[in-house]
Amino acid sequence: MIVLIGQLFSAQHWAHHSAFSLPEKRWDIGVFQPLRFGVSERMEFSIHPLLFSVMPNLSIKISQKNIGSWATASRYGSFYPTPLLNMLTHKGQFGMISPDLGPIPRLLGLYTDLLLTRALFTSTYLSIKTGLSLGISFNGLDQRTTIDLPLVYHRLGIFYNKWAVRFGADLTGNITKKLKYLVDADAHILPGFNGDLSLEHKGVLFWEINEHLRLLCGYKFVWARFPFGPQARMLPYIPIMETWVPFIDLQWSGTRK
Repeated sequence: MIVLIGQLFSAQHWAHHSAFSLPEKRWDIGVFQPLRFGVSERMEFSIHPLLFSVMPNLSIKISQKNIGSWATASRYGSFYPTPLLNMLTHKGQFGMISPDLGPIPRLLGLYTDLLLTRALFTSTYLSIKTGLSLGISFNGLDQRTTIDLPLVYHRLGIFYNKWAVRFGADLTGNITKKLKYLVDADAHILPGFNGDLSLEHKGVLFWEINEHLRLLCGYKFVWARFPFGPQARMLPYIPIMETWVPFIDLQWSGTRK
């Protein structure tokens, strides 16, 4: 359960955050990846089906006017983690929040990003991004309900800190005709929060099996501050084995007729 929760919270961050939207009627989805759909040539919707029943979520990306050689886009999103957090509020196995502190109040997360992408070489693209997140609690939220896991702690930190900012850069390109790569670096900053910084880096290889299916394999490294001190971790991590394992996913794509 700990591995699953951490992976689900990080799933959207395995993708390439470029300013390019999917073409109209084009879709793609992975086991741990969000479902993306090109509504028009300028707009893309995204939801995470695996999370949706316990954490409703929606993201919209809209292409904007180019700035010189940079393609630009804005992204707006929201998520409602209360059902998931209440599922984890119990004693015993898989319990992460004490029931003495629950139930978790209604929480709404909102975020917006500015994305810029340009070609560096043939089939090699650089993307930079900056964003703002807001956390709204419709009732009092006990500070002791935090889940002190990499990625999870800082993603949910906005509900205790009220806001956060983030910056990042992605580089993607082709190694061969069927093999592609993605490397990135991101900083999540929660000013004034007890554990105010998460620095993250990932590397992913994409193997194009055919025009509709590809295999992803990668890792994520996180260095972050927590109330108990800084911690560095390779993800995904399996606690009972005390080891890191590669992130593996399958992604399907197609066009709606």
